[in-house]
Amino acid sequence: MEPQNKNKRRKVFLRFLALFIIGILLVTIPLYFTIRLPQQENKLTSEELHTLQEQVIFQRDYFAARMDSVKNLLDSYDSKDVDIDMLNADIGFLLSEMEKSFVEDTSWRKYMYENIVQSYLGIKKTKNSLIDVNEELSNCENNLKTAQSKSQKPKTTVVK
Repeated sequence: MEPQNKNKRRKVFLRFLALFIIGILLVTIPLYFTIRLPQQENKLTSEELHTLQEQVIFQRDYFAARMDSVKNLLDSYDSKDVDIDMLNADIGFLLSEMEKSFVEDTSWRKYMYENIVQSYLGIKKTKNSLIDVNEELSNCENNLKTAQSKSQKPKTTVVK
């Protein structure tokens, strides 16, 4: 006993199976992309985090340490018995070393670092100018004292 509508049953079953597969695909495809996209975002975010961590390490361990060294050297201009030429050489070396360290950086940070280095160079030049002015002032004071002592004639008293 075979059913008379065997072909109809088969067609209806295949239609049901096709609609069932389409329904499953409509649910699973968005679910797949919902899961996959955050993985890509996580990958990009972790790469950005790694880059930012490298930049923070560079700023904290290298750049800030060099800035402190230059600041301390600039502060030592005010000390007495300091070899100015050696101090200028040390500051110039540190600043050129700082400039070389961020040559590859193409972001806004490079320009910020360059501005900081230029500021320190300006402070160095100002300190050197101040030292020159102080030396010139000291020479003028000495010349003034010498001129004043020469202009004062010793008073001679006549004894009778």
